[in-house]
Amino acid sequence: MKFNQEFLKLYDRAIGSGVCSFSQTGIGVSNFNQLCMDPDFVLDDETIIRAGRVMKLSDEKISWLLELAEESRPKED
Repeated sequence: MKFNQEFLKLYDRAIGSGVCSFSQTGIGVSNFNQLCMDPDFVLDDETIIRAGRVMKLSDEKISWLLELAEESRPKED
């Protein structure tokens, strides 16, 4: 399960239902483009939390996204 796929599903639901707009999420255009184009790209934790709150996600859902993000980040040797 990739972070970007799960995040974008939640993002699409929030935008589609009118909960928020792109600019309210605080995600930069270049980061959003990379999120859409690069399956291995992961947002930083601060951005995930901020966007999750704007998208009105539960604390549990935000925590789940943070866990996915951590699992998706490259591991250092």
